Amino acid sequence: MGQYYFTAASLPILSLESIPSITLESFLSTCELHLSKRDFKILFNSSIKIPENENSLSGVAKVCWDWEKSLRNELAKLRAAKINKSAEEYVRTGDMVFDTQRIASEAFKIESPLEAETYLNVARLSFLESLSVGHYFDITFLVIYYLKLQILDRISNFDTDKGFKKYKEIYKNILTAYEAGGSEI
Repeated sequence: MGQYYFTAASLPILSLESIPSITLESFLSTCELHLSKRDFKILFNSSIKIPENENSLSGVAKVCWDWEKSLRNELAKLRAAKINKSAEEYVRTGDMVFDTQRIASEAFKIESPLEAETYLNVARLSFLESLSVGHYFDITFLVIYYLKLQILDRISNFDTDKGFKKYKEIYKNILTAYEAGGSEI
């Protein structure tokens, strides 16, 4: 695996306080020009979304997905418990990762869905930051940067009014399914 001094050094700093000054598309285009085919494939397969094939992930992307899966499993357990359902069918196979239970519990206590999501995103970014220690110009740095950029891009698309409307719609569907005795959470 190579060192990508120019590519890494040319990237803008990412911050929760501002919209990224680089798009996902331009980041990938730049990386495709400068990375080896193997490293670009690793980078390209790194995503904050649920992977179609967990075996396609490697290195830090796999570590990140295992952490995210553990966090989502903990959230599913809390949500299921709240409505007296079994979480078994909603939990993915995998080990519990340190601190995800605490993070999920804290997020679950937050009443505002937007504030809870913000809390979770800060935790995600903090976890990624902890993985970047010692990685400044390598593929690990670029994968972490790409994952952070995806999170920040997602945050920049939040719209409070649309989000609240969608939340009410989803909540209504959940209550309807619950009252009908369905297994949908």
